[in-house]
Amino acid sequence: MNENRAGASGFLRGLDRVGGWATLLLPVFLVHFRGIAEGILDGLAIGFLMRSAMCRDWRWIRSYFVWPVFLWWGWIVLCSVPRAWPAMPDDVDVMIQALVALRFPVAAFALAFWTLQDPRTQARVRWIVTACVVYIGVQLLWQAVTGSNFFGNPRFGDGTLTGPYDKPRAAAPFSRLALPVALWAGAALALRARQRWVRATAFAMTLLLVLALLVLAGQRMALATFLLGVGVAAVLLPKLRYQALAVLALTPLFVATIMVAAPGAFGHLVLKTEGQLRHFAGSDYGLIYNRALMMAQDHPLTGLGYDAYRHHCRDTVFQKAGTFAPVPDGGGERICVQHAHNHWLEALSNGGVPGLVGFGLMIIAWGWALLAPLRGCAPLVTDPAERAWQAGLLAAFVMQEWPLASSSAFLNMPLGGVAFLLLGLGLCPVARNVLSSRATRE
Repeated sequence: MNENRAGASGFLRGLDRVGGWATLLLPVFLVHFRGIAEGILDGLAIGFLMRSAMCRDWRWIRSYFVWPVFLWWGWIVLCSVPRAWPAMPDDVDVMIQALVALRFPVAAFALAFWTLQDPRTQARVRWIVTACVVYIGVQLLWQAVTGSNFFGNPRFGDGTLTGPYDKPRAAAPFSRLALPVALWAGAALALRARQRWVRATAFAMTLLLVLALLVLAGQRMALATFLLGVGVAAVLLPKLRYQALAVLALTPLFVATIMVAAPGAFGHLVLKTEGQLRHFAGSDYGLIYNRALMMAQDHPLTGLGYDAYRHHCRDTVFQKAGTFAPVPDGGGERICVQHAHNHWLEALSNGGVPGLVGFGLMIIAWGWALLAPLRGCAPLVTDPAERAWQAGLLAAFVMQEWPLASSSAFLNMPLGGVAFLLLGLGLCPVARNVLSSRATRE
């Protein structure tokens, strides 16, 4: 009996050590080698479930920001059950994908309740995330100045920057990762600065640096959501408000400068955006949204199962005009991409109205949990730099899940992995409070 207990204890120590190292490596592989990052997320989810079973500790499931995930996931699984038997290979694939969709949220809970409860691991992850932000930012700046990144990849064909990649997909993860880092760095700078003017402008300096890089990148949605995130952070941090207004006021000036410095990026950032907003119904985004709404209109209760847009976009029954698509065929097969480019429309087409409600409950619960450490007379986070970091994590979450934003699929890598990494970091204080309060009661 003692040998079995000793063996189990040794296994748990080894599992904790492996989980800690996996957590440290996750941000690095989210920047490069996203397939390995997805494997790390899967491993964290499996390891966390194994540890919970071995310790018989399932307290985390009862948390108000955890159980809505199972409602959303359970409904999506039910909606993904093949409607005819024997099932076709695509139907089986949809069912499998729905079953394993739970792994990313569980990986975020593994970070919050398990590996990041170690203060040293949490501090190291923050510095690694900061290093990743600096790396992507330097790659963007280098490409803007020299015309190519460190690997020899030039600007994309439309003038936008690709950062460390061969396609322009650096701005979105950079904006999410950079906002909490910039706020944390600004607060730390303000606390340590001796000059009054530095203390008064610390937040503005760090945020303007990120803003300049996003403007140079030329990706309009990343820039727009970053400005949204700055506004959210300003509401949460009173000392940031005037500096946030300065950042917002200087944004048009930054955009105007690239009209000369990078006319291609300016055209993509401003001219193309203006044209798409003016003729949204006929744009690709309008046609995609219309197709997703057609799916939901025909299947309002159960949707079409996981990854509905990719699997059913080519069904002729949905190729028709609608609110966002005045053309008779709704864009035909030309707009059949991998996902609906909006998390809320994705939830609606996958699971119908109940799926959309379940997704909304899950997002609201996560947002409330991220806000919890900052509110109340006795907040969980009191240190100014820590509060700035927590506010940045909440703002990044709002950027990711804003209903009016165009985005990649909810569980798509690497942006989905970045979002769940930041979610795990943001849930750490409230998870610590949940574990400590229940341990005290027991």
